[in-house]
Amino acid sequence: MITFYTWHGPNSRKVAIMLEEIAAPYTVSLVDIANGEQHKPDFLRISPNNKIPAIVDHDAPGGPRSVFESGAILLYLAEKSGRFLPKTGQGRADALSWLLWSMSGLGATLPQFHYFGDREAETQPAVLTRFYDETARLFKVLERRLAEREYLGGDEYSIADMPTYASAVGQLPNIGKKLAEKLGPIPGIERWLKAVGARPAVQRGMRVPS
Repeated sequence: MITFYTWHGPNSRKVAIMLEEIAAPYTVSLVDIANGEQHKPDFLRISPNNKIPAIVDHDAPGGPRSVFESGAILLYLAEKSGRFLPKTGQGRADALSWLLWSMSGLGATLPQFHYFGDREAETQPAVLTRFYDETARLFKVLERRLAEREYLGGDEYSIADMPTYASAVGQLPNIGKKLAEKLGPIPGIERWLKAVGARPAVQRGMRVPS
Protein backbone atom coordinates (compact mmCIF):
# COMPACT_ATOMS: atom_id res chain seq x y z
CA MET A 1 0.00 0.00 0.00
CA ILE A 2 1.18 3.53 -0.83
CA THR A 3 0.20 6.64 1.08
CA PHE A 4 -0.07 9.55 -1.35
CA TYR A 5 0.35 12.97 0.26
CA THR A 6 -1.32 15.50 -1.97
CA TRP A 7 -3.33 18.65 -2.45
CA HIS A 8 -4.98 20.25 -5.46
CA GLY A 9 -2.73 21.24 -8.36
CA PRO A 10 -0.76 19.96 -11.35
CA ASN A 11 2.26 18.64 -9.44
CA SER A 12 0.11 16.22 -7.50
CA ARG A 13 -1.82 15.18 -10.61
CA LYS A 14 1.45 14.09 -12.23
CA VAL A 15 1.83 11.40 -9.58
CA ALA A 16 -1.88 10.60 -9.34
CA ILE A 17 -1.91 9.73 -13.05
CA MET A 18 0.99 7.32 -12.58
CA LEU A 19 -0.60 5.66 -9.55
CA GLU A 20 -3.75 5.11 -11.59
CA GLU A 21 -1.84 3.91 -14.66
CA ILE A 22 -0.03 1.18 -12.72
CA ALA A 23 -3.14 0.35 -10.66
CA ALA A 24 -1.15 0.75 -7.45
CA PRO A 25 -3.14 0.38 -4.25
CA TYR A 26 -2.93 3.74 -2.52
CA THR A 27 -4.65 5.95 0.00
CA VAL A 28 -4.83 9.72 -0.18
CA SER A 29 -3.61 11.87 2.70
CA LEU A 30 -4.51 15.52 2.17
CA VAL A 31 -1.93 18.15 3.07
CA ASP A 32 -3.74 21.49 3.27
CA ILE A 33 -1.04 23.83 2.01
CA ALA A 34 -3.36 26.84 2.39
CA ASN A 35 -3.28 26.25 6.14
CA GLY A 36 0.43 25.46 6.38
CA GLU A 37 0.15 21.72 6.96
CA GLN A 38 3.19 21.19 4.71
CA HIS A 39 5.33 22.67 7.49
CA LYS A 40 4.30 20.20 10.17
CA PRO A 41 7.15 18.06 11.52
CA ASP A 42 5.49 14.77 10.58
CA PHE A 43 5.20 15.82 6.95
CA LEU A 44 8.70 17.32 6.86
CA ARG A 45 10.10 13.92 7.77
CA ILE A 46 8.58 12.64 4.53
CA SER A 47 9.11 15.71 2.34
CA PRO A 48 11.99 17.85 3.68
CA ASN A 49 11.33 20.55 1.05
CA ASN A 50 7.83 21.04 2.53
CA LYS A 51 6.18 20.50 -0.87
CA ILE A 52 3.56 18.14 -2.16
CA PRO A 53 3.36 15.54 -3.58
CA ALA A 54 5.13 12.84 -1.61
CA ILE A 55 4.57 9.15 -1.08
CA VAL A 56 5.35 6.48 1.48
CA ASP A 57 5.62 2.98 0.05
CA HIS A 58 4.72 0.69 2.94
CA ASP A 59 5.61 -2.44 0.96
CA ALA A 60 9.18 -1.47 0.07
CA PRO A 61 11.93 -3.98 0.84
CA GLY A 62 13.35 -3.26 4.28
CA GLY A 63 10.32 -1.29 5.43
CA PRO A 64 8.40 1.88 4.54
CA ARG A 65 10.15 4.16 2.08
CA SER A 66 9.39 7.84 1.53
CA VAL A 67 9.93 9.63 -1.78
CA PHE A 68 9.39 13.33 -2.46
CA GLU A 69 9.53 15.50 -5.63
CA SER A 70 7.15 14.47 -8.38
CA GLY A 71 9.88 13.55 -10.89
CA ALA A 72 11.59 11.28 -8.37
CA ILE A 73 8.27 9.66 -7.49
CA LEU A 74 7.51 8.96 -11.16
CA LEU A 75 10.92 7.32 -11.58
CA TYR A 76 10.47 5.31 -8.40
CA LEU A 77 7.05 4.04 -9.43
CA ALA A 78 8.21 3.25 -12.97
CA GLU A 79 11.07 1.14 -11.65
CA LYS A 80 8.89 -0.48 -8.99
CA SER A 81 6.18 -1.43 -11.48
CA GLY A 82 8.39 -2.05 -14.51
CA ARG A 83 6.09 0.11 -16.61
CA PHE A 84 6.18 3.37 -18.60
CA LEU A 85 9.98 3.60 -18.74
CA PRO A 86 12.01 1.52 -21.20
CA LYS A 87 14.69 -0.60 -19.57
CA THR A 88 17.53 0.31 -21.93
CA GLY A 89 18.46 2.05 -25.13
CA GLN A 90 17.47 5.29 -26.81
CA GLY A 91 13.87 4.94 -25.67
CA ARG A 92 14.96 5.09 -22.04
CA ALA A 93 17.31 8.01 -22.71
CA ASP A 94 14.58 9.94 -24.52
CA ALA A 95 11.95 9.29 -21.83
CA LEU A 96 14.35 10.45 -19.10
CA SER A 97 15.46 13.49 -21.08
CA TRP A 98 11.90 14.64 -21.71
CA LEU A 99 10.88 13.87 -18.15
CA LEU A 100 13.60 16.19 -16.85
CA TRP A 101 12.76 18.79 -19.50
CA SER A 102 9.18 18.72 -18.26
CA MET A 103 10.12 19.06 -14.61
CA SER A 104 12.86 21.70 -14.90
CA GLY A 105 11.57 23.57 -17.95
CA LEU A 106 7.85 23.53 -18.55
CA GLY A 107 6.86 22.66 -14.98
CA ALA A 108 9.05 25.40 -13.54
CA THR A 109 8.07 28.13 -16.03
CA LEU A 110 4.30 27.74 -16.17
CA PRO A 111 3.68 28.73 -12.53
CA GLN A 112 5.60 31.96 -13.18
CA PHE A 113 3.66 32.56 -16.38
CA HIS A 114 0.46 32.07 -14.43
CA TYR A 115 1.51 34.17 -11.41
CA PHE A 116 2.81 37.20 -13.30
CA GLY A 117 0.29 36.89 -16.13
CA ASP A 118 -2.54 37.20 -13.64
CA ARG A 119 -0.90 40.38 -12.30
CA GLU A 120 -0.10 42.13 -15.55
CA ALA A 121 -1.10 45.57 -14.28
CA GLU A 122 1.40 45.44 -11.42
CA THR A 123 4.21 43.51 -13.14
CA GLN A 124 7.22 45.08 -14.82
CA PRO A 125 7.08 44.66 -18.62
CA ALA A 126 10.51 42.99 -18.67
CA VAL A 127 9.26 40.31 -16.28
CA LEU A 128 6.18 39.62 -18.38
CA THR A 129 8.29 39.47 -21.54
CA ARG A 130 10.70 37.04 -19.89
CA PHE A 131 8.06 34.51 -18.89
CA TYR A 132 5.84 34.99 -21.94
CA ASP A 133 8.77 34.43 -24.29
CA GLU A 134 10.07 31.43 -22.36
CA THR A 135 6.63 29.82 -22.22
CA ALA A 136 6.20 30.27 -25.97
CA ARG A 137 9.67 28.85 -26.58
CA LEU A 138 8.97 25.76 -24.46
CA PHE A 139 5.69 25.08 -26.23
CA LYS A 140 7.43 25.40 -29.58
CA VAL A 141 9.96 22.81 -28.40
CA LEU A 142 7.07 20.58 -27.37
CA GLU A 143 5.32 21.10 -30.70
CA ARG A 144 8.44 20.20 -32.70
CA ARG A 145 8.82 16.97 -30.76
CA LEU A 146 5.18 15.97 -31.05
CA ALA A 147 5.13 16.79 -34.76
CA GLU A 148 7.77 14.07 -35.17
CA ARG A 149 6.86 11.45 -32.58
CA GLU A 150 3.67 10.02 -31.14
CA TYR A 151 4.69 10.68 -27.54
CA LEU A 152 7.45 12.61 -25.84
CA GLY A 153 9.63 9.54 -25.29
CA GLY A 154 9.03 8.25 -28.81
CA ASP A 155 6.46 5.73 -29.97
CA GLU A 156 5.35 4.67 -26.48
CA TYR A 157 3.52 6.58 -23.76
CA SER A 158 5.81 7.04 -20.76
CA ILE A 159 6.48 8.93 -17.54
CA ALA A 160 7.59 11.85 -19.71
CA ASP A 161 4.04 12.40 -20.95
CA MET A 162 2.29 12.33 -17.57
CA PRO A 163 3.82 15.45 -15.95
CA THR A 164 3.81 17.39 -19.21
CA TYR A 165 0.11 16.72 -19.69
CA ALA A 166 -0.72 17.62 -16.09
CA SER A 167 1.24 20.88 -16.40
CA ALA A 168 -0.03 21.92 -19.81
CA VAL A 169 -3.67 20.98 -20.01
CA GLY A 170 -4.99 23.51 -17.50
CA GLN A 171 -2.82 26.34 -18.82
CA LEU A 172 -3.46 26.07 -22.56
CA PRO A 173 -6.58 28.29 -22.67
CA ASN A 174 -4.68 31.04 -20.84
CA ILE A 175 -1.57 30.51 -22.96
CA GLY A 176 -3.58 30.55 -26.16
CA LYS A 177 -5.22 33.83 -25.15
CA LYS A 178 -2.01 35.61 -24.16
CA LEU A 179 0.50 34.04 -26.56
CA ALA A 180 -1.46 33.28 -29.74
CA GLU A 181 0.80 35.48 -31.85
CA LYS A 182 4.04 34.18 -30.34
CA LEU A 183 3.00 30.54 -30.40
CA GLY A 184 1.25 29.92 -33.71
CA PRO A 185 -0.47 26.64 -34.66
CA ILE A 186 0.16 23.64 -32.39
CA PRO A 187 -1.43 20.62 -34.15
CA GLY A 188 1.05 18.15 -32.66
CA ILE A 189 0.28 19.27 -29.12
CA GLU A 190 -3.45 19.24 -29.78
CA ARG A 191 -3.30 15.67 -31.14
CA TRP A 192 -1.21 14.52 -28.18
CA LEU A 193 -3.48 16.18 -25.63
CA LYS A 194 -6.46 14.30 -27.04
CA ALA A 195 -4.59 10.99 -27.05
CA VAL A 196 -3.29 11.32 -23.49
CA GLY A 197 -6.52 12.82 -22.18
CA ALA A 198 -8.53 9.89 -23.55
CA ARG A 199 -6.72 7.40 -21.29
CA PRO A 200 -9.04 6.30 -18.45
CA ALA A 201 -6.20 6.34 -15.90
CA VAL A 202 -5.34 9.91 -16.86
CA GLN A 203 -8.96 10.96 -16.43
CA ARG A 204 -9.07 9.35 -12.99
CA GLY A 205 -5.72 10.83 -11.96
CA MET A 206 -6.76 14.33 -12.97
CA ARG A 207 -9.67 14.09 -10.52
CA VAL A 208 -7.50 13.23 -7.51
CA PRO A 209 -8.00 14.32 -4.76
CA SER A 210 -11.51 15.42 -5.71
